[in-house]
Amino acid sequence: MNYYLLLLPSVHDVMKAEKILLNAGVNLNVIATPREISHNCGVVIRFESSNLHKLLALLEELPVEKKVFKKVDDNVYVEVIQE
Repeated sequence: MNYYLLLLPSVHDVMKAEKILLNAGVNLNVIATPREISHNCGVVIRFESSNLHKLLALLEELPVEKKVFKKVDDNVYVEVIQE
């Protein structure tokens, strides 16, 4: 199964997004942010890649920068989307 990571500016933003997504039935995990993608926010939301469009639609009204990353190799991530 393929997973993506959603990076938000702060832990507070991650907590708000987590609540919205869980209430909508999105399967997710909050995990430590890999150093390779950011040193700012300590956590990211890990979710199944098949939920990408649903996740972005649900978080459309959350007025913060959203970055989505995909792991392509050990310790190598590529940015998929930035909103």
